[in-house]
Amino acid sequence: MNIKMKNQFVLFVLFIFFVVACNPEDLISEFGDAIITGKSRLGEVLNTAKSNFARDAKLAAIYGLNVNTKGQVDLLKPTDNAFIYAVQSDSAQANEFYIPTYKSYPVKSPINFNTMITFVKNTQAKDILGLVFGRLAEINISTSASYDDSPQVIEKMLTRGDVTAFRNANPRGKVDMFLVPSKSIDTTSVTNTADWIVNFYGDTSSLVLWLHPGIVSGTVDIISN
Repeated sequence: MNIKMKNQFVLFVLFIFFVVACNPEDLISEFGDAIITGKSRLGEVLNTAKSNFARDAKLAAIYGLNVNTKGQVDLLKPTDNAFIYAVQSDSAQANEFYIPTYKSYPVKSPINFNTMITFVKNTQAKDILGLVFGRLAEINISTSASYDDSPQVIEKMLTRGDVTAFRNANPRGKVDMFLVPSKSIDTTSVTNTADWIVNFYGDTSSLVLWLHPGIVSGTVDIISN
């Protein structure tokens, strides 16, 4: 075997070892940035919305469907989890919905406000969110609004005793997140900040918490209280 063939053989062996030793999905995620947070693809979503929805498109809400305990979703598993972005246009007085995709531009999403509210299993909380969503064709989140990303918010929520108790009672439960304009919840607010709402839910019940404003130093309340 000549030197060239030996080198090729060594490279082939190393490649096989690398593939066998690693999970292919992990490799794709590591190099393709498939794990995202609520804010990490926001710029791409708004650019896409301005090009194929309305030139004045602005962020109205972020919905995290079945986020993990780090406040993340995996773009390689779009049927299991997702971040969906609701954008708003003053000129159209309407909303459109977008979902990021792996290694491509965001696309319009079939998930809308009616879908988002499905997993809220507390009647009072569902009614409140229904009113919030009904205002989002006319209200957006100010570009100057300060709010923390989904991992920081989930980390704060998981330290609460009521969350621990709920998760222990619902070990197969899931977590959804909503970022909405503060004015959509508190219509008397004079500042347009952004608030996080986190829905911990099991088969028949929900614990829905409201972080206002949407920074970790903000106040957390049970939204139905």
